[in-house]
Amino acid sequence: MSEEVLLRYVGGRYVRESDHVPPTSYREDRTTWSTPHDLPSGRLRLVAYSPYYPVNWSTTWQDTKDATLRSDLKQIVKSLEVAANEIATRLEEANRKAEITRIEQLATEKRHNRAEDKRRAQQSIKDSQEHLGQIIQQWSNVMNVERFLSGVEQRVADLPETEKNAVLERLNLAREFMGSQDPLDFLRSWKTPQERYQPATVGACLGC
Repeated sequence: MSEEVLLRYVGGRYVRESDHVPPTSYREDRTTWSTPHDLPSGRLRLVAYSPYYPVNWSTTWQDTKDATLRSDLKQIVKSLEVAANEIATRLEEANRKAEITRIEQLATEKRHNRAEDKRRAQQSIKDSQEHLGQIIQQWSNVMNVERFLSGVEQRVADLPETEKNAVLERLNLAREFMGSQDPLDFLRSWKTPQERYQPATVGACLGC
């Protein structure tokens, strides 16, 4: 162990304040000051502790100015033997509780995963239905535009030759701008619920 000791700086070195002898001559170096320092005390301390994280246990024995640890060795050994049995019992109980907690956490995690799996499966059904509705609406819009363009195409035949080519060119540009008009292309872009998400559990399925 260490202890705080008051030291005095004298002649380029530190000495214990208790050992310091004031100078008797004015010729001696009088540059001096005192300061506390931790120094070895010469006494020993024995620390015993549980090496197992779940069990918090420790105790200490130490020398005193009047007695050393040697005089208490038998009592220390006896105390350690008792503590070892106590630590073993507490460790077993701590491990049992830890296992219970682990099982409960696993069960909670499984419940959460099942709930999340079911939620995502149901969401995939909803998203798939909405997407299919959007595709049908897009196809309806395309058909409305196509009927309009077909009507324009029929009217082109009655136009003078000087106007016919210009209108036909604009008609072709309009069809190119619209893109694909094939209903199969629209259907191929649709994703089924299973294509959006594959349920991990049996319960998370279509119609659940």
